[in-house]
Amino acid sequence: MAESIIFVLLAGTLVIISYYAFGITWIDPRVLIVIFALLIIPGFYAALTSGPFVPSARKRHRTMLKLAQLTGEDVAYDLGCGDGRLVFSASKMAKQATGYDLSIPLILYGKLIALFYPKAKIRFGNIWKQDYSDADVIFCYLLPKAMRQFHQEVWPKLRPGTRVISNAFMIHELEPVEVVDKVYLYQK
Repeated sequence: MAESIIFVLLAGTLVIISYYAFGITWIDPRVLIVIFALLIIPGFYAALTSGPFVPSARKRHRTMLKLAQLTGEDVAYDLGCGDGRLVFSASKMAKQATGYDLSIPLILYGKLIALFYPKAKIRFGNIWKQDYSDADVIFCYLLPKAMRQFHQEVWPKLRPGTRVISNAFMIHELEPVEVVDKVYLYQK
């Protein structure tokens, strides 16, 4: 949610500067503000339904990757990938790493960085409407309500052996295989 607010403030500042300083008066600033507001609505929706963008601490990031035990044959997904940092790190070890998010500013940033990581994909999409049937590893940093939804909607569709790594929040209906520094490993 913070990234959306920063995006709107920066975009609004650019509109005001271009309008007054450069005399670009053929574009009504209210139209641009509406366009920018529409760009951030999906990010607000995602923040409310699954969790806001909160970057994982480096130590947790490393712990998540360590628990994932990624190999060159693994397909990894990051649900609510934010700026894609975990996707980019996972892509160095996995066959493919894909992150899904609804925040347009973060997706645009992630897609730009993904140009330097050939095995990383950043996708705009609702995490609840994706197919994870080929997943070997799924990373989550979702709020408790979203973790319950994950258990109900995604978990039953995963193939046996799929590893789910959750940062900070448990799947209360399941017993984790391993817990390290509030990072939970589950295996289907």
